Amino acid sequence: MKILHSSDWHLGKSLFGKKLIDEQALFFEKTFFPLVKDVKPDILIITGDIIDKPNPDLETLKLLSEILFWLFKEKIPSLFILGNHDSKRITLFKEFLKQNYLYMIDNLYHFKAPFIWEDEKGEKIYFYILPYLPLYEFKENIEIFWGKENKIVVDFFVKKSQLLLKDLVELLLNLTKDNFYRPAIALGHFAIEKGIFTGEEISLKFMGLEEVFPLELFKNFDFLLLGHLHRLQKVSSKVFYSGSILPYSFEESVHKKGVWFFEIKNSVLVKEEPIYLSPSFEMKIVKGYFKDLINSPKDEAYIKIILKDEEPVLHPFERLKTVFPNLLLLEYEDKKTEISSFSKDFIMEEFLESKKMELNEEELFKKFYKYIEEKEIEDKLFEAFKKYLKEFKENQKEVKSWP
Repeated sequence: MKILHSSDWHLGKSLFGKKLIDEQALFFEKTFFPLVKDVKPDILIITGDIIDKPNPDLETLKLLSEILFWLFKEKIPSLFILGNHDSKRITLFKEFLKQNYLYMIDNLYHFKAPFIWEDEKGEKIYFYILPYLPLYEFKENIEIFWGKENKIVVDFFVKKSQLLLKDLVELLLNLTKDNFYRPAIALGHFAIEKGIFTGEEISLKFMGLEEVFPLELFKNFDFLLLGHLHRLQKVSSKVFYSGSILPYSFEESVHKKGVWFFEIKNSVLVKEEPIYLSPSFEMKIVKGYFKDLINSPKDEAYIKIILKDEEPVLHPFERLKTVFPNLLLLEYEDKKTEISSFSKDFIMEEFLESKKMELNEEELFKKFYKYIEEKEIEDKLFEAFKKYLKEFKENQKEVKSWP
C-alpha cells in the first residue's frame, strides 16, 4: 500500500501583509498535482492546518474546492484531519465528500473505531485519528463516543479538578489500549518531544503556549504521521512530520519542503522516503550595508533585510523596495538601532551638542542635512532655508504681539 503524507497547507496564508493565495494555487497546479498523479498513492493523508484562518475568505474556499475537485477527478482517496488553524466550516459537506472518497475528520470517532483503509490487493491499515479540538470539545467527544457513564471516564473526571489537553489524551489512550488493530497508525496535529520547532513555533514553545506530548504516550502505535510542526522531519523510527508545503517564515526558508512517501507490505513498513518539492516562490534573508544593498541587482524574491549600518538610515524600507520590490521585513543587526527612533535620537543628540557649542538654527540645520545626506548642503538650498526661517521668525513675532 502506497501512502503520501502532507500537512500544514495553510491556504489563504498572508506573510507580513503579502497574501500568498496565487503562489499557493500555482504550487498545487505546477508541483503538487503532478507529484500526486505520478505517485498515484492508495491514499493521501493531510494532517491538519488545511486553511490558515478559521473564517476563510472566498478566495481561500475557492482554492480548497478546486483542490478537492481535482482529487475527486483523479480518483485520489484523501483523508483530511483538522488542525488548530482550521474550523468545522470546511467540514460542512463532509458527508457528501465522503461519497467521493474525500474524508474530513473533525471528531474523535475514528480514535475509538479506527478508520480502516484497504487497497486493491487486500492490504489493510488502521488509522487512529486525533484531530485538533479545543479542550471543551475534546472532553465532549470523549463523553459522546465512550459514554458519560463509562467507569474510566467517570473516575477520571472526579479526580481532575483542572484539565489539560495532555490529561485528555492520556485518558483517550487508556480507553483504547486494549483495542488495537495492526498496523496501527496514529494521525494527529500536535507537537511531540524531540520534534524540531521553527519560526513562530519556537516562541510559542518557550512562552509556554505550546503543549508538547511525550513520545512514550504513543508507544502502542506502529507509526505516527503528524502535522503542526513546519519542518519536514523524522523524529524517531516511527514518528514523522511532513511539515508545511511552502515556507511560511524566513526561518523556514532555509529548510527543504516536501512530503513523505510510505509503502507498507504485509503490515510492515518497507519504504519511507521524503520527496522534496520546489516552492512556487523564493524567500531570502539578505544582510549588508545600505550603500551596498541599494546598488544591488534587482531581486524579485520575498526578502528580509538585516542592515549592518550602525547609524539609522532615512526611509530605508521605501528606498530598498526599488531594488527589492517584494521586500517584506527590514531590521538592523544592532537591535539598538531602531528605524522609528531615528529623528528622536538625532534631535536629542544634536540639541545637547548645540547647547554646548551654542549653535544657532542655521548651523544646526547644516549638521542635520549633512547627517541625512552625508554631504554638505548646497548654497542654493541653504539660502532657501534661511529665507523660510526668517519668515517663520517674523510670523512668530506677530503672534506674540497679539493682544
